[in-house]
Amino acid sequence: MGRAFWGWVSWFVFLFVLDFIVPFKILKDSPTLMASFLFWVLWVIVAIVSMFIIFLRWQENE
Repeated sequence: MGRAFWGWVSWFVFLFVLDFIVPFKILKDSPTLMASFLFWVLWVIVAIVSMFIIFLRWQENE
């Protein structure tokens, strides 16, 4: 497995950790849930764009 693979794995581990830390630790004192939902909308957009970039760069090793 190449360096690009481990770069993408570390990126998605970072997104996964961020998905739990921001809404449940950083935004826990927010009086409404609007901040968490805004974060999750932005998080989903970043995750979808990341997956799209991976699919565009996908190459079969022969």
